[in-house]
Amino acid sequence: MARLRLHLVRHTMLDELLELVRFESELGRKGVATPVLVDGGRAYARYPYLRDPSRGIPDACYDVTRRLGVRHRVTRAELQGSSLHLAGNGYLHRIATEDVTTELLLRERDSGTEYRLPVAHTPTPGLGREDDEGHYVYETAGFEVSVDIDTAAHGSGLPDGLWDISLVIGAQGISRAVRIGSKRDASVPGAAATHIVDGGGRARAVTLYTTTPHGNFTLDIGERKHGVLPQVRVSTVRWAADAPGELEFGVRCTLAGFPDGALAVHLEDGRGGTAVFPAHASPYGADFVVRVPVAELPAGLWAGQLRLGGWAWDLPPVPEDLVPAKWRRRGLPWYAKPATDQGEAFALQVARTDLVRAVARRLKP
Repeated sequence: MARLRLHLVRHTMLDELLELVRFESELGRKGVATPVLVDGGRAYARYPYLRDPSRGIPDACYDVTRRLGVRHRVTRAELQGSSLHLAGNGYLHRIATEDVTTELLLRERDSGTEYRLPVAHTPTPGLGREDDEGHYVYETAGFEVSVDIDTAAHGSGLPDGLWDISLVIGAQGISRAVRIGSKRDASVPGAAATHIVDGGGRARAVTLYTTTPHGNFTLDIGERKHGVLPQVRVSTVRWAADAPGELEFGVRCTLAGFPDGALAVHLEDGRGGTAVFPAHASPYGADFVVRVPVAELPAGLWAGQLRLGGWAWDLPPVPEDLVPAKWRRRGLPWYAKPATDQGEAFALQVARTDLVRAVARRLKP
């Protein structure tokens, strides 16, 4: 409006200027945004004398294309496996949602690489009725999209990086890009959620989070800001309460998801023997537990790690005061106990009981 005022002053159009002042006052009283005319991919405010041939005021005085408000709301944002699911609505203020061309834009923050992906347009009946006294409604402003991280880059997987998520909202030949997430339903979380995704033959960390302070969604692929190692730790080592012959590891884990069976304890006996035991949801205390039935292990000095894809965590040492487990295998006595001479490393000695030594200990006065 300031541009139009300056034009009227410059051309000494006093009557037109007074009319504009009256128009401004009426707008302020109603609290309704000025309607616009869309023509040729540009938006023009319908101020007095727009395209009035007797005044000859240039269209540029009314052009508000760059000042159009962009509004959005996210109603769904979640990772499921390698797929990012988003839904919500977005529209240009005062532009009816006709000839909608909205797209999802993924832009890598450092390199500037961009990928645009189509969205499904969904109906939003009544959207806008609570604003501007219902003068503008946006009936098809909704969007839904599922992004496969393994194919989003023209059929290939998205490279590692920080991928900022935007909508390019388009209607009637006008489009504007806006970062999304700052406006979202209360049911849509903004806290970082890291998933381990198994795609392209390798496991990768993918975190959906909202930026600070603006609260917009970004995908962190490849641990640029959200490491995996700090989110997992082995908290306890003990015999299972309901199965004394099973060594139980309690695992604290804040990861939002990982492939079934991927989190597991891997044991090695130092002579080529290996054994793998997957984690399961814990009914108490820790988030997960791994149970090792020691009676099934061959004789040897067993060391190991907790592993998840390419990530590994050292197991804590077996407590020295842990009572040895004892059982019989083919009628002969066996045992499993902490190997206390291995320092702070996890070490479990599994062996057959030496009957001669056992008898000698008993006979010893």
